[in-house]
Amino acid sequence: MKRRAFLFSTLIPAAAQDWRHSAAFHRLYNLDFEAAIPLLEKDCAQSPADPHHHNNLAYAILYRALFAADALDGAVALSISSYLNRPPVPFSPSERARFSTALARAEQAAHARGQSTDSLYALGVSQTHRANLALLIDKHWRTALQTAGEARKLHARALSLDSRLLDAQLVPSFHEYVLGSLPFFIKALGFLVGFSGEKAKGIDGLRAVAQYGFRAKLEAQVLLALVERREQHPERAVAIMQTLAQEFPSNHLYRREVANLLLAAKRPEEARREFAQLSEPRYCFLKPARLQIYRQEFEALLHA
Repeated sequence: MKRRAFLFSTLIPAAAQDWRHSAAFHRLYNLDFEAAIPLLEKDCAQSPADPHHHNNLAYAILYRALFAADALDGAVALSISSYLNRPPVPFSPSERARFSTALARAEQAAHARGQSTDSLYALGVSQTHRANLALLIDKHWRTALQTAGEARKLHARALSLDSRLLDAQLVPSFHEYVLGSLPFFIKALGFLVGFSGEKAKGIDGLRAVAQYGFRAKLEAQVLLALVERREQHPERAVAIMQTLAQEFPSNHLYRREVANLLLAAKRPEEARREFAQLSEPRYCFLKPARLQIYRQEFEALLHA
């Protein structure tokens, strides 16, 4: 296992390592979007030929809007059909234009690099952001499915060129899991387009990216925790989210998810202690009114 970890660490580009240790990265995942976005814009200005910087900026613009609409909690991912019936997420024309410009620049920079694994991966990330816009902002699930399919194809092509590019396994693995969770007749349709729909295969892929990935490591960890929760393994999900809650100390979404997972794991006293931490000053992006809603929801789950 250590040998494998060393092998993958030697394959990580220096730029990717810089991103994981950058101030922008930590601001972004600590929910400090107002500080993260100017830093990301500076990255784009300094390295306009790097598609990843532009993708990161698009991500931040999109997820700032989703965060403001309280659309980033685990319940959304677990019940997307319910989410689609919620009111539209505000996304101003100016923010949509900034998002679209960032993605256009990412794709232009990726195309300039030719058909390399890195360019294919970056193009797939851009398509993933477009799919999230269609699904989470515009509530156009058909468009989201089509665009997500394009992202999967791009990452599959990157993997065919270099199977060691673990980050590119995230989208195909999650799609594998989702398709494997559907009824048999729908899975059969998936097989016709070259997708087996093996749930276990999808989970194994998510675990690999969550452990050894780099650009997509954090997203893989969050998705894996949601999958483990859905598969009735809350203890496994707790371990993942506790690590993220410690790494990003002002991200109240991670701490809240730990509390909810502990309830699912039948550990109510620990859940209470975790939830109580949400009142601490470090969770400065959690508004008092939203905390009160979270508290009511938590108490309802506690006494269910």
